[in-house]
Amino acid sequence: MERYPILVEEQTNHGPATFPCAVYQVKAVQSKREKIYCHWHKEVELLLILSGSASLHIGQKIYPVSSGTFALIPSNAVHMAFGSTDEEFRFIAVLFHPDFLRSFGSDSIQEKYLSPLFRWQFDCSPVLPDTQDFPDLILDIASCYQKKADGYELYIKARLLQLCFLLYQYAKDFQFQKQDSRDYQISLIKDMMIYLQEQCSETVTLQEMADHFHISKGHLCRFFKEMTNTSPIDYLNYYRINKSSQLLRDTDLSISAVAGQTGFNNISYYNRTFRKYMHMTPGEYRKKLTL
Repeated sequence: MERYPILVEEQTNHGPATFPCAVYQVKAVQSKREKIYCHWHKEVELLLILSGSASLHIGQKIYPVSSGTFALIPSNAVHMAFGSTDEEFRFIAVLFHPDFLRSFGSDSIQEKYLSPLFRWQFDCSPVLPDTQDFPDLILDIASCYQKKADGYELYIKARLLQLCFLLYQYAKDFQFQKQDSRDYQISLIKDMMIYLQEQCSETVTLQEMADHFHISKGHLCRFFKEMTNTSPIDYLNYYRINKSSQLLRDTDLSISAVAGQTGFNNISYYNRTFRKYMHMTPGEYRKKLTL
């Protein structure tokens, strides 16, 4: 099963409002280098790599991950992962809304422990290799979530709090990071991704985008590449292909109409771009859906 086909803010609700927590066991598509596509969400994400290796990007930092690696991805952090196409990449992702563990009021537990963890304000890596306590807890949570026995919600919440305690013990001796510069950069790249999403059916030039954000075209390209590991145009094309694949799956529109609705005015260019990202033509993709 492939998840994370999203390049901007993820709109999926991870669990109902009464239990805002969900667990996913994911086998990434081996033929694609992108193992987790660039996105963000309001939930905190706990990631356990089960097999394979990749480079996990969280904000502007890159971390190597492999089997047994545990990572905390902060709330609203832009993240993605790229790996080899020669090996299987599987992981468990536990996502929960920060309010799930917070108190109703702003008590000392929230201010001293939970909020710094959920935003990861510590001057140390949120990626922990070869730390057995964390993989064991994630596997335990995943098993409990799958079985959904009586009381599983309480058990999972207790386990998440236990995990937060262990994370705090790991991070407490490190200094807090200054957030101002990082927060601005994260906010800017999100605005850029949303801009590209909103313009996906139109002709977009780098100069127009640079003018919109009041920066030079060179600065735009360097910043975007640094934050997302791809160029604005490649990013836009992938978003367009993702949207077009949804139209091919969910509508009876002709392939040329789908191309036009997703910003491709040249059908040959659309076919080449679709093959680049999906490893098949639009026609082959639609035919495969009917098998």
